[in-house]
Amino acid sequence: MTTNTPTNPLDEPFKALVHETLNQWHVPGMSIAVVDGDTTWAQGYGTATFPSTPVTPSTLFYAGSTTKAFTATLLATLVSDNTNYPQVQWDTPISQLIRDDFVLHDEHATTHTTIEDALSHRSGLARHDQAYGNHLPRDTAVREIVRQLRHLPLTAPPRTKFQYCNLMYIVASHIIETLTGEWLGDTLAREIWHPLDMHATFLDLDDAKKAPEDLARGYYHSTEDNTYHSVDWMPCAEISGAGAVITNVLDYAKWARALLNHSPPLSPDVYKAIFEPRTLMPSEPPFTGPRAYALGWWTGVYQGVQYFEHTGGVNAFGAELILFPALQFAVIALGNTASTSNEAEQALAFHLIDEKFGVPVEKRFDWNAKNMNYIENEKKKAFDAINHSPPEPVLPTLLPLEQYTGTYVHPGYQTVKIYLDQSEGVLRADRDFTTWPEFLRFKHVNGEHFLIVADHVGDMGALFPEIYAAEFRIGEKGKPVALGVAWEKTMEEKIWLTRVD
Repeated sequence: MTTNTPTNPLDEPFKALVHETLNQWHVPGMSIAVVDGDTTWAQGYGTATFPSTPVTPSTLFYAGSTTKAFTATLLATLVSDNTNYPQVQWDTPISQLIRDDFVLHDEHATTHTTIEDALSHRSGLARHDQAYGNHLPRDTAVREIVRQLRHLPLTAPPRTKFQYCNLMYIVASHIIETLTGEWLGDTLAREIWHPLDMHATFLDLDDAKKAPEDLARGYYHSTEDNTYHSVDWMPCAEISGAGAVITNVLDYAKWARALLNHSPPLSPDVYKAIFEPRTLMPSEPPFTGPRAYALGWWTGVYQGVQYFEHTGGVNAFGAELILFPALQFAVIALGNTASTSNEAEQALAFHLIDEKFGVPVEKRFDWNAKNMNYIENEKKKAFDAINHSPPEPVLPTLLPLEQYTGTYVHPGYQTVKIYLDQSEGVLRADRDFTTWPEFLRFKHVNGEHFLIVADHVGDMGALFPEIYAAEFRIGEKGKPVALGVAWEKTMEEKIWLTRVD
């Protein structure tokens, strides 16, 4: 392991590697910062906005789920403040703090799910990412989404299974806002960002758009025409403390340095709390020993040294932040595609880490190969499902397709308005109002069973469609009365929506 005086790792050979990696993963631009002891290096690469706006270290990007570390830190601050918030402890049931709003599908889970359960992804609630959002305003979004949870099935008892869940960090946001009486972004700015001189970090899209720094545009790359396509900036209100931060690598380097040094404005108790492993996970290469989820951080061991890491992804943006406190070393990367920028960031971040550790080139883990293999496998699954031929004979639908059109409603998953696409003779539904917009095409399989091919271009859906099994129920009057969609992969049952027209 190298111990020499740090030299700038963002040199010309690395610049060439960045551009090669951006091209491989079809990412327009990326900003990278390295914190090494008392020194910070930062550099922008590629394009922030086509046709010609370059990425610089001050360019703003969405930071996605790296937001979770801030949310967990605020709750840790409340837990440690027994003078003003004696009722807030890690084992405090959430229902005691936001009793009217926090109701889960199961009474036992409602009364026993704690703050720690929510922040360590062991509440029993699955992701249900396609359930929420409806262009909700900032002053009501978080509460409305939390109140929807009572309609979303649990897929495990509390504290029995790790299930990554953005919704529980929206719950945490609601807890903080209820206890403090102010919007989460204001609390974050006062308690963390401004004390760290982070004045280019925001929790609101409008604030970021007004900032003097340039806000990058997000893109997805189409292999059909080899062109980048712009994706609308994502509203932040609905994801709040789960993933709404917009920032640049210069500000995140200040945050990383505070985390590495355990320096103010956070107290030693808060640092201990947020970095303490909470939920154990299996080991996987290239890490050694078990991994764990702390509070807004993954942690484990790489090359014999403990790391703390989190990725982030929202529509057409990706983020990577990894810390090695024992070495006073951190890497931050922000890019302007979703999924593919995460893959590029991971490869580049670990190149910088391996250089720091002095890992021989021939012994380095091939992140590009791992991630490309995963994507190709997922793509194959999707297209195998689309092209699969059911056993003969294939039963036709009981009714003409136009009779399946109409509005289907679920109190958690909102609405699916089905229409007949006359040009192709297929049923469709456009769910562009959800936080993660998707556009559904119904492919008939057998009888009342369909396969939904869901396009959503802001994330990995730009590479291949999402596939859901779907089914219609015909009522006693011979008309469709319900639609079942297998949105949540961890559920054995479908989500059933009732027809209302």
